[in-house]
Amino acid sequence: MTTPLVDNLHRDDRGDALDLDLDVITLAQARAQVRELLAALEGELLEDAVQVFDELASNAHRHGQPPRRARISLRRRRLRIEVDDTGPGRPHPRTPDRAGGRGLILIECLATAWATIRHHGHKTVWAEIELDRSDHRA
Repeated sequence: MTTPLVDNLHRDDRGDALDLDLDVITLAQARAQVRELLAALEGELLEDAVQVFDELASNAHRHGQPPRRARISLRRRRLRIEVDDTGPGRPHPRTPDRAGGRGLILIECLATAWATIRHHGHKTVWAEIELDRSDHRA
């Protein structure tokens, strides 16, 4: 990896992974790192993956509380995006309006699966995208 933004990118025995502190970089920098990690993906699949990441990370900034972290892992043709924050709320799709409400609807459309896990002191919102789907926007 040649760009300085990807110093958090590492390869382990399970595949490529990225760990980001969302409180010290901008969302634009985070998206750039995700694009670098997923450079081998093409077209709509890459754009969908970046969109899912952006929605989860943006929601953590908008509705969550610090500390905020994101992890992206690519294993066995499955992309997993996880975002942690300490906000008390549990995300749920809602009727869109001028203030928002489209993010989780997009995630439901683009991801294979997503959910929230409540831990002691924080939550993780995750989404997975199956990379071998012939029509990933079914």
